Amino acid sequence: MFDVITVGSATRDVFLKSKEFKPKRDRSSPTGFNLPLPLGSKLNVEELIFETGGGATNTAVTFARQKLNTACICRVGDDPGGKAVAESLEKDGVSTEFVIKDRENYTGYSIILVVKNGERTILVFRGASGDFCEEDFPKSLDSKWLVITSLGGNIKLLNSLVKEAKEKGTKVALIPGGGELESGLRVLRPIFAKADVVIMNREEASELTGISFDDKEKLTHRTCLLAAGIGVVTDGENGATACDGNYFYHIGTHSNSAVDRTGAGDAFASGFIVGLIKYENIEGALELAIDNSSSVVSFFGAKKGILRLGERPFREKLPISKQKVK
Repeated sequence: MFDVITVGSATRDVFLKSKEFKPKRDRSSPTGFNLPLPLGSKLNVEELIFETGGGATNTAVTFARQKLNTACICRVGDDPGGKAVAESLEKDGVSTEFVIKDRENYTGYSIILVVKNGERTILVFRGASGDFCEEDFPKSLDSKWLVITSLGGNIKLLNSLVKEAKEKGTKVALIPGGGELESGLRVLRPIFAKADVVIMNREEASELTGISFDDKEKLTHRTCLLAAGIGVVTDGENGATACDGNYFYHIGTHSNSAVDRTGAGDAFASGFIVGLIKYENIEGALELAIDNSSSVVSFFGAKKGILRLGERPFREKLPISKQKVK
């Protein structure tokens, strides 16, 4: 039996960093900023880095480095990118027996444009990662935890995986991707209601629930109520808030500078689940989650900074506030 099986996307990531990538404030942008590029021009790139990414592989590496018996279910092409993904997983001790090799589609690719403060714009080619179907999965997933990231919007598959896991007594953590969230709250509510953990960022939670982005307490509470167990809302440099139905728990972030924020969300989510497994309490889970995500943003790529068992890169112990749900 595995301790954790992760499910979702796998990509070949190419990072480009340039002094000529200059964000511009734009109120019409969903993030408040745009990254304008002059059409017809050539821009110099100072750094070019090849890595692997995708929610399923990023989270799997966290679990494996924390010495949990881990497998990853993802789709890759029969190409050099797919080979790189598999080799990266194997290097960290993740079982690749469930990695699906698609001979018709290329491995998913992400071109990541990184600006000076570590923020980025990502150009995504879904490729094989966006083509999941139920036939890709073994008849029985024997694991203590099932961690489901993006399935390319395949709600039928998501529902089937969650239902089967709960029938077997497997704990379920959901880190939904954009494709799933587009289905809306009416469709996702009954699925989330079976999950032990649901993790979204603040923008995603606001869009899904229809609650104002600025009403953080109500937003976190409503997100919590969507899950059978714990709801978590991450908020970038402002940290994260978890809720178990009885209390809100909030933690900030470390003060280290960000080189690249790619993979921070996956690092937080997988760190949180590891913390629940190891410490069996939300406070310990939040602490490990923030340590893992803060370490990841100190490096290029989603995997280089992922913590190994016993590794503690930050001296400061962040305070965690606890507030009764009204």
